[in-house]
Amino acid sequence: MAESAALTAVINQAVQIGANLIVETGSRMYRLKEDIEWIGSKMRHFKSCLKDAESKQGGSYEVANLINEMRDLALDIEDILDTYLPEIESHKGKGPFRFVKHAACILCYGATANTFARKIERIKRRAQDIEATRERCRINLDTDGGNADMDVWDRRKKFLVAPESIFVGRKDTLQEVKEKLRSSDLDCKMICIVGDAGVGKTTVGKNIYKEVQSEFTSSALVYVSNEPRVPELLLEIAKQVGLEKEKMEENLEANLCSLLNEKRCLIFLDDIWTNETWDEFKNVIPINSRNCSRIIITSRYTHVGRYIGGESSLIELKLLDQEKSWELFSESMKSSSENMSERFPPKELEDIAKKIVKRCGGLPLAIVVAVGMLRQRRRNKHAWNEVLDILSTSSENNCSKILSLSYKDLPPDLRPFFLYFGLFPEDEEIFVSDLCKAWLAEKLIRDDGNRNPDEIVAAKLEMLSDRNLIQVSMRHLDGRVQSCRIHDLLHVFCIEMAEENNFFCTSHNTHSNSFSMLRRLTIDNTSQYSFSNSKTPKLRTLLCFSNSGEEMSLIPNEIGNLSSLTCLMLRGKFQKIPSTIRNLKKLVTLDIGYAEFGCQLPRTILRMKHLKHLILGDAMFESNKCTKLNVRNEVCLPNIETLHCVPDYILKARSLQKLSNLRELSLCWINEEHLNVLSGKTPISEKLCNLELIEIMQFKRLNLSHYDHLTRLALEGFFCVTPDIIEFPPNLIYLSISLTEFTEDPMKVLKELPRLEILLLAYNIHGQPITLDFSGENSFPELQVLSIRSFTLGGFPELIVDQIGMPKLYKFVCSEKDLNVPERLREIMLVESSSIEEWYL
Repeated sequence: MAESAALTAVINQAVQIGANLIVETGSRMYRLKEDIEWIGSKMRHFKSCLKDAESKQGGSYEVANLINEMRDLALDIEDILDTYLPEIESHKGKGPFRFVKHAACILCYGATANTFARKIERIKRRAQDIEATRERCRINLDTDGGNADMDVWDRRKKFLVAPESIFVGRKDTLQEVKEKLRSSDLDCKMICIVGDAGVGKTTVGKNIYKEVQSEFTSSALVYVSNEPRVPELLLEIAKQVGLEKEKMEENLEANLCSLLNEKRCLIFLDDIWTNETWDEFKNVIPINSRNCSRIIITSRYTHVGRYIGGESSLIELKLLDQEKSWELFSESMKSSSENMSERFPPKELEDIAKKIVKRCGGLPLAIVVAVGMLRQRRRNKHAWNEVLDILSTSSENNCSKILSLSYKDLPPDLRPFFLYFGLFPEDEEIFVSDLCKAWLAEKLIRDDGNRNPDEIVAAKLEMLSDRNLIQVSMRHLDGRVQSCRIHDLLHVFCIEMAEENNFFCTSHNTHSNSFSMLRRLTIDNTSQYSFSNSKTPKLRTLLCFSNSGEEMSLIPNEIGNLSSLTCLMLRGKFQKIPSTIRNLKKLVTLDIGYAEFGCQLPRTILRMKHLKHLILGDAMFESNKCTKLNVRNEVCLPNIETLHCVPDYILKARSLQKLSNLRELSLCWINEEHLNVLSGKTPISEKLCNLELIEIMQFKRLNLSHYDHLTRLALEGFFCVTPDIIEFPPNLIYLSISLTEFTEDPMKVLKELPRLEILLLAYNIHGQPITLDFSGENSFPELQVLSIRSFTLGGFPELIVDQIGMPKLYKFVCSEKDLNVPERLREIMLVESSSIEEWYL
């Protein structure tokens, strides 16, 4: 919903600017502060009447026009703030005479400030007209306002993973498929699950895959979709089945085919649309393996399944009958409650509920989305009859109407976050970290220093998950969503709604009449798009997903013309990033963590002073070509808050000391100089709360005891570690140690951390048998989740556990179910491969 997104962005921007304007009454800046406060207050006022306005716009052109006027006003205010405030800021100096750098700036400052004031006066007149229309149309304000604390995910919440009730009515099908997969009959080498969109093919296939994958030497699951990037999918299969890195980099298809012929493999290809797509796979994935390998395929088209595996391979999922539909509805409603003994739905609502279920037409997706909508409403006849009445009078097909109704039932605040999923490709696994940095750049969420933005995002995603509008793929060990997907039908719906509301455009609709007002754009081929600021002068967010197979997409020099761009995300293969990227003066987020480049990156990226979030991957930067003292080659990112995957040759130790706004830092291949700076008398940043250190061969000491705000720490690739050479932060909540060589039990130190709640030990190394002692009084007083994954050398360690240590532990995650672990841990053990929702860090 474009209007809610615009109002939210302006409110957050006004609050942020207002917080930075500490000025005296009577000064020239005081009027500016008053204008900023007025903007924030008026936008909140308009936002509070959106819900009632929408409910009344159906039969009123004037109300519909009112909503559009509020949106346009908010967008114009955003443009004014983005245009004039940086100019005003640029004329300010520092010190007691900070408002004027020198005499020449007095006129510049005054002219800019006066222009800004005139613009705001026009805005105020438009706001008065809008307010008069609101009163005339009797649009009510939402006085509830909501509880701000509800927008923050509670990390203390114990996530009880509910049974996947989607399997109601599918038990016979599940058993049939499992028997075929386990059969020694070579004619059963392939299973093709077919059926309409939303009927549950992926869910059934994933359940079968997870249940039987331990019976195979290797396994792989990939999502194919309508526009597949087959080379990338083959690479992903290679990674999952364990093909060596060298063999992936050269002759991938031949090497992968050879490996799959040697091993007994289970391959799950989800959502194949065409025969031609299968033709690209079948040259690599052997269909006549003698090792009893099996292939599971899903497709919404029966003729595709028949082409791939023949008539005998087909498993057709049909719509549920009324009895099974009701059972699915009831179980889904019940699973959303902590009181599992409570009756769902209540007796007095049963007749209405059955009529709603009938309107779902036996489609599981429609049923669970209806459940997600109903459980957010009051449990009374009036609230549920509203849903039934709309479904009963609709001329659309049942599924489309239910999706539309569920979207309209979302709080206006939540709709932009749902629509954002349409910016990503179909069947894409979307990580919370990607969403967070994009939403921060767009000011859809605000980092005020009090609430962790990741937890705000987690709360939004939980709301969407509760309504069954997104599917959680992975969770962190503390329960927060780590990644998610959206169903194909809902993805199409997102795109339709976004284009209807001018929330974003795709590369297939770049000739829209309102393109000049566009804020967000997603494209799949940069080579075919003209980066012209005159064409999209207001573009804030650009997502590029290269979909050109083995060829590398070209990012033209003209990308530097997008003067309003705040967020740029690249995925896939590109020739290079042009040096003109330095012209993007308003860029806040640059995310290239999952992109490959044919050329080295320009060092100008490292001197973009407005950049707050920089996520790098494996790409290399161009060689040092600059001058004397290398001053221009140093990292100069004074506003940077997030810096991921930065190699040591780029971020020198002396530059690290200058990044005083850092909140998240991931540093690769670090050296002794970096550790000395990190261990210095004062923190590199008082705001640092998340630190990841990767790959260090030898070091003498690491002292993080003075980082009071550091709550998350990940150490990977440390060698020769003894407990006494690392001093941990006092307020650490989450600790991950992986690929690290222990010479003695690190629990001697870790058990004394007073606030540690989550501990992960993964793929660590020890040359001789080692014991991990978790026992004793005052041992791990706050630890709630312990995860131990396979130790490589020396075998799995002996674990010492008693009834006193770890008094708050409620979850033990382990990679192997047959290990000899203490009984207390076995009672709360979750084996990763058997969990319904994957748990990761």
